[in-house]
Amino acid sequence: MQIKPLLCVLLLVVTFMSCQQKKKASGDDVTVMWTSFLSDLEAKDKVAFKHSSEKTIRCYDCLENTPSEVQQMNLLRENDALWYDKIYEDFIYIPIDSFIANDYDILFSQKFIHILRENETIILNEDKNGVAFAHILVTTTLPTAFFEGGQHIFSFRKHEEGVWKLNEISTVP
Repeated sequence: MQIKPLLCVLLLVVTFMSCQQKKKASGDDVTVMWTSFLSDLEAKDKVAFKHSSEKTIRCYDCLENTPSEVQQMNLLRENDALWYDKIYEDFIYIPIDSFIANDYDILFSQKFIHILRENETIILNEDKNGVAFAHILVTTTLPTAFFEGGQHIFSFRKHEEGVWKLNEISTVP
């Protein structure tokens, strides 16, 4: 009669290990890509960053990361009835060279890169019309009694040749 509990434990261990292996195998190339991406950021390798990015990066935060940009966005909201459409259909797509020149150093401080490497990371895989996307969610602001916390999301699109390219940086909330 001692065999039943032992058998149950053994089945649980085998099931757990099987699930862990599937999870690791399904995200392995994404994990390798993310690790390489973080290493390039730590090295401040802007050439590698450009190579691992799309021609444009969708980045709302890039529109308002300096006082002058905040002022420009406020003027747009106050004076243009189509401000929302302009932001989300045009301005939010930052050409990679402009991103590197104007936003890279502001966003990727050593402190922020450390947070990306050390904090909780969740990888979500998505398939949109046969195109693979990987969304890397990193908790960048821990929750408190007064704030729910926040995450940065780095989205990558997989190209036919198997290369992942950064196409979006966003935040939640």
